[in-house]
Amino acid sequence: MMRLPAMRWKCLVSVWMLALGGLAVAAGAQEILPLAEVRAGQRGYGLSVFRGDQPERFEVEVLGVWENLRPDSSLIMARLSGQGLETSGVIAGMSGSPVYVDERLVGAVAFAWPFSRQPVAGITPIEQMRRLYSAPRGGAVPRRGAPPATIDQMAAADLPAELLDRGLERLRAGVMDSLGTGLMWNTVGFGEVSRQRLAGGLGSVAPAGTSTVPPADLVPGASVAAVMIDGDLRMAATGTVTDRVDDTLLALGHPFLGIGELSVPMATSQVVTVLASQFRSFKIANLGSIVGAFELDRAAGIRGRLGAVAPMVPLHISVNGQHSAGFDLRLADLPQLTPTLAAISILGALDAVTQAAGSQGLDLNARLDLAEHGELQVRQSFDGDSAAIEAAVYLLAFAGFVTNNPMADVRLTGIDVELQQHSQPRLARLVEAHASRTLLQPGERLELNLDLMAYRGDRFRESIPLATSLPDGRYSLLVGDGVSVDAARLTIERSAPVHFRQALDLLRGLHSRRDLVVLGVFGGRGLAVAGETLPQLPGSLRSIWSAAPSGGAQPLRLAVAQQSERRLEIPVSGLLRVDLEVRRREPVAPGGTVRPAAGGQPAAASATPGERGETGS
Repeated sequence: MMRLPAMRWKCLVSVWMLALGGLAVAAGAQEILPLAEVRAGQRGYGLSVFRGDQPERFEVEVLGVWENLRPDSSLIMARLSGQGLETSGVIAGMSGSPVYVDERLVGAVAFAWPFSRQPVAGITPIEQMRRLYSAPRGGAVPRRGAPPATIDQMAAADLPAELLDRGLERLRAGVMDSLGTGLMWNTVGFGEVSRQRLAGGLGSVAPAGTSTVPPADLVPGASVAAVMIDGDLRMAATGTVTDRVDDTLLALGHPFLGIGELSVPMATSQVVTVLASQFRSFKIANLGSIVGAFELDRAAGIRGRLGAVAPMVPLHISVNGQHSAGFDLRLADLPQLTPTLAAISILGALDAVTQAAGSQGLDLNARLDLAEHGELQVRQSFDGDSAAIEAAVYLLAFAGFVTNNPMADVRLTGIDVELQQHSQPRLARLVEAHASRTLLQPGERLELNLDLMAYRGDRFRESIPLATSLPDGRYSLLVGDGVSVDAARLTIERSAPVHFRQALDLLRGLHSRRDLVVLGVFGGRGLAVAGETLPQLPGSLRSIWSAAPSGGAQPLRLAVAQQSERRLEIPVSGLLRVDLEVRRREPVAPGGTVRPAAGGQPAAASATPGERGETGS
């Protein structure tokens, strides 16, 4: 029998052992210690970065195996020591730190307990992690969720701040809630207010710097980062490399986002020092340059590939006001999370330039590039103590709706945001509305006079000229800020979109609080069918549609006759009604009598209240 060199035998044994576990890993990979051979009392060591970019050794004592926490999933419990771990406890940022017993790879430090008085960690067995090597290398499949808000909520600007908090919570790995992962979130350029918001959703967030030194090789034990926001502001989750074969590596030992296939930039990281904390110690780091991409996210860890390029969504933010600045950013291209990343970037930009909290006025003007679906302009004004968070959540709602809508697969390829800051709120209140006349002839013009109360100021008046092209009948004018009128219109013309084009048309038609809008409404007998509004249908057609077996026709009791709007310098709030009647002038017969129109009644000779200039309210 032919004899093989010792190294060749070692490689073949490695391949044979891995094949028994169903793992397709290249020959020459680090030899492993199977879970079946792990015993309490075994001693070994781990590798992690505690300063700089080179892995250093810490000591490990196996306490036992925590079996079958989930189907086909166990944890190795171990006590760590050395590198100050006796006093710091398990450090955030150690997720993925490889552990070796008898020079064989056992697994990755993955979990610990906040406030623990001992440096006890849960270690994910390497057998579970190495299954990631053999998972298919198919392209990333964006996973979509439900839109964070409905069109009705966006029209009424009725969006709670919790939308952002819920979005941030999706950035946390959703397993083993009773345990804390050794993952650390880091930000560059974000201020205190935006970091506190991040910490509320992510748990732990620490400021970081940006490394200017050449990137170190990502060997087992090296610090690595998954980048969610890059550019003038940065946000990344840092952990540790567990294992590597050629250009493919494994890290963390636990889920990152829990969304399966993904494509997120992978960067190097330098550790400045370790900060001990009673809650949970963490590494203070400098984020390095992007060197690849993470492409798979599973319960046992994440898989990355050096040299791979992850797509990102460009975001430009301009902040104008007493202080001005521009920010060029790139966001991880994940439909579930990109809107949240855009929203927190708005807070971060405001935080970096001036203020993201406190009483102020804020005008948002954003453009969403929807690839083949064109552009969507988003305009709104916000005033008060929560103006900044309201602006961020408003953009989140629109971006979240288009990227996660159930009607069409829409790609968000770019976002451009302009924020105009004002030192104090400006919201004026609409208090009265008066029409120059309330009895009109078809085509006759009227003047609508509006009384408003300025924020901490005096009463002032705005006038809107209206040309009525209405037929005979009674009408109501709804006049108010764009948000209030939009909400009223959606109530009147209730017709849920069934195609994305219809939804996009609705979103494009929404107004800002700086728009003063007048809506002419009358009693109609129409229908809402398949996302379209059909007002003033003849009785025969209405009966046919209503009897359709699909049941998709909804009767409308009111219809919109006309709409006028005027852009103001300041936002307003309020909604009022003015009643009108349009009546044709009857011809006068010889002798001075009024000749009735065909099918009509003689008109009264005396002046009506509308002719005397009296108004409705």
